[in-house]
Amino acid sequence: FSQDTIKNAPKSCLNHHSGTMSKPILYLDGYSLTPKELYNLQSGNVDIALTPDAEERIKAGREVVDRIVESKEVVYGINTGFGLFSNVTVSSDKLGELQVNLIRSHSSGVGEPLSPQRTRMLLALRINVLAKGHSGISFENCLKMIKAFNAGCMPMIPCKGTVGASGDLAPLSHLALGLMGEGKMFDPETGALSDAAEVLKKNNLDPIILGAKEGLAMINGTQLIAALGSEAVSRSFNVARCADIATALS
Repeated sequence: FSQDTIKNAPKSCLNHHSGTMSKPILYLDGYSLTPKELYNLQSGNVDIALTPDAEERIKAGREVVDRIVESKEVVYGINTGFGLFSNVTVSSDKLGELQVNLIRSHSSGVGEPLSPQRTRMLLALRINVLAKGHSGISFENCLKMIKAFNAGCMPMIPCKGTVGASGDLAPLSHLALGLMGEGKMFDPETGALSDAAEVLKKNNLDPIILGAKEGLAMINGTQLIAALGSEAVSRSFNVARCADIATALS
């Protein structure tokens, strides 16, 4: 990454431990992230931040959700149940609980934990999607996700459980669960798995608090498949280049 990535960085993008810019910053706008850039993020040597346009889109998207809640208009995923319960209207005082329960119920993955490096790619890619402003996530929760990324606090995500084209619901739910301060999380100091709430507190991070639609915003996507696909593409380019060099020297 060039030094251009850290010019005019807003205060919210500063390293949260020291208050200084100790790493280059890659700005996410929801549209221009490349597979190579995403693959490079797994090293933990680059921080991320949102572009000003992305910040405004996220805020505007959240305002739409807030207006719907205030008007009491019935909209699927905001103040209704899911699937077979789509015809069930949920009262305003239960909307946050609805989203929390959605995350907990879908955190059903199995198998070995995804590596912290691949989890870092998954988290960055999910933030990049939220930067489009179409999901209704709050700006505050998006900032908490960015701070967790920059601090190296990666939730434990079982490697099996995605349903493919219908979405990486289980992996993304485990991602959200850890950021909520539940489940397990990799301690960036020791690399060991610990209670997510303890890791967040140790690193002076606040858990995300889900409001209306925000659970759905966290898990409606295929970012695990896309992240692993980006890694495969990047590594295949490296393999092809090494093969070309080996052939040229033989």
